[in-house]
Amino acid sequence: MTPRARYTGDLMMIGTTMLMGSSYPFAKDVLAEMSPLLYSWSRYLIAGMFLFAMLRLTRRPITLPQRDWLPMIGLALVGVALFQACWGLGMARTAPSLGSIVMTTTTAFSAILARIAGRRLPGLGWAGIAIAFAGVVLVVNNSLTAFTIATSNLDGALIWMVAAFAWALYVERCAPYNVRLGALRVMAWTTTLGALLLMPISLAFDSLGEFARLDAKLLGFWLYTAIFPVGVAFLGISAGLERLGVSRVMVYMYLIPVAGVGLSAAFFGDPLTWARALGGLIVLSGVILTRVALDRSARVPV
Repeated sequence: MTPRARYTGDLMMIGTTMLMGSSYPFAKDVLAEMSPLLYSWSRYLIAGMFLFAMLRLTRRPITLPQRDWLPMIGLALVGVALFQACWGLGMARTAPSLGSIVMTTTTAFSAILARIAGRRLPGLGWAGIAIAFAGVVLVVNNSLTAFTIATSNLDGALIWMVAAFAWALYVERCAPYNVRLGALRVMAWTTTLGALLLMPISLAFDSLGEFARLDAKLLGFWLYTAIFPVGVAFLGISAGLERLGVSRVMVYMYLIPVAGVGLSAAFFGDPLTWARALGGLIVLSGVILTRVALDRSARVPV
């Protein structure tokens, strides 16, 4: 891999995590009017159509070999149906701040899964993960003198934890298929299949009439979270996986809550404080430290 490819991969992942983080403040407003499962599958169905359109525009293969249908369905169940169901339910039950903290454990879950598979993260990398997590807590806590995070909703936190594990498992298990089929094709199929698998479960409890409750602003928020934090972001993840590999891509997940807090400050009137600014710098330093550890250790495959 050339230094230029690594550099462009890093830039893509920074932009991608910013987009993914933007879903938190926008989704919370939509979920005040729409059920979590309906919101989850409907936006992922739009995102899947977008990804297939990108495959067509870039003239990449679209069809799946017959032997890959069952694995893609399994990946869709874990990485989209289960992940998005838990993401939507967690967002509806808890503050986005709590969810953003718990979702950063995807990096730790990814490292554990890699260790089970025989790959080892250097000690310097684990230190970077710990530093980044501390920065995330500070960003969301938003205070240098007191602990302000409400953690009373334990069931919501557990739902977020399941979502974090499902996403880490999905990214880890996608790796061999990304190499053989291309990451974009894998994400297009799993995104669409996952939405279709989640749809009948949702419609057993929810009604499409809920869309009528969305005014123009909320409908715009729904469409934005379908196209950009999922569709465009998955384009970035697929490019990042091809250039950087699973381990390095997962490191950037720590930037997602920082992006959510920043956008909340910029567009939703949430003030940007010294605690959040310092926390953002700590997160960035942890990400850089882990990134350097992965680059310096030839024993850590990516």
